[in-house]
Amino acid sequence: MSSLDPSSTESPLLLIPGPTPVPREVLAALARPTVAHNSAAAASDLKALQLGVLRSLGHRPEPGEEQPAVLVTAGSGTSAMESALVNTVAPGASVVVVSHGFFGDRFAAIARAHGAEVELVSCDWGEQVPVETVERALEQTGAKVLTATHVDTANGVASPFSEYARAARAHDALLILDAVASAGGMPLEMEAEGIDVVITASQKALAMPPGLAIVVASRRALELRRQMEGQVSYFLDWLNWLPPMTDPTAHYFATLPTNLIAAGAVAIEIAEGEGWSERFARHRQMARATRRGLRAIGLNTVSGDELLGTTVSALAVPSGITPAALRVEVAKEGIAIAGGLAAWSQTSIRIGHMGATSLPELLAGVAALEQALLRLGAPVERGAGVAELLCGWEAEAVA
Repeated sequence: MSSLDPSSTESPLLLIPGPTPVPREVLAALARPTVAHNSAAAASDLKALQLGVLRSLGHRPEPGEEQPAVLVTAGSGTSAMESALVNTVAPGASVVVVSHGFFGDRFAAIARAHGAEVELVSCDWGEQVPVETVERALEQTGAKVLTATHVDTANGVASPFSEYARAARAHDALLILDAVASAGGMPLEMEAEGIDVVITASQKALAMPPGLAIVVASRRALELRRQMEGQVSYFLDWLNWLPPMTDPTAHYFATLPTNLIAAGAVAIEIAEGEGWSERFARHRQMARATRRGLRAIGLNTVSGDELLGTTVSALAVPSGITPAALRVEVAKEGIAIAGGLAAWSQTSIRIGHMGATSLPELLAGVAALEQALLRLGAPVERGAGVAELLCGWEAEAVA
């Protein structure tokens, strides 16, 4: 693992669901002199980032072996979502969108904006969409593309995406998986689990600065793009990006964000120094220990723990306390937490526990929440949260 800078007073400690704290070594790479987008140095950084992303998704790249395309561009997770849709769903075509939260609904909004016929299959927040419902939608629409969210940042729930992938294959459809809140922090076996497109972004569990949109497209997905007539987007068109993503020294489409890619390459080096399996295990440890500590001070997850991913927790705020007031008090301790989204905005807060974050940051966060709750009059036992977090951390380490 790398080191965060505990002495920094320029900004609060980020315990939000993204962006997450960035290691000093990554920030140092970001501050290097800018290199040309078509230089050997830029190409080397891009390749290191691409190969690391593939390995995080269960691929074992071998020289000369065809791998999924890894497209790294300036943008956000939303631009990666849009990229995946406009390259696989033509205007007027059907797409089934599986949504268990805010960002699943965003997939539907993007598809509608581009003229697709959207079949939205959703559930109440805090739950999962049953695979049987997804199968019926695929059968009824004949859609050739299915989208799903792995972990919805709004509620922390993880979908049974591998079941959706099997349903997609049974109906000869592609699966696009939004892994913005999970890639780099939770295991994903792209090929083995039948995922055709994985989209993510730099600022969450990958522990990179914000600003990179990452799309990983299988050969099957690329073939679907080649079969599409016309061009829905110019900048997001995979066919424009494939040549420079293969060799930026020989092919140009648009200027790459070379400083961000250099920083991303260092973040990948740090992650692989830890080991992907070990990193995923640390995220499980963080999630379980943090939730144990938070329960001890009256902050319970809105959903059942068995449905949750390991990168973010949505927590119900105690009666008589508003999320806004709690966030203000926590900020006085130098910690940033997030409010709830949409229908949960007045009843919940969200905590990110992913990326380079580890025990010291989590202890500081739980202690800050405990102090904030005490100042707001909540009946909290002083020291209980930190004590339970430590017990949970040790128990998970033994397990």
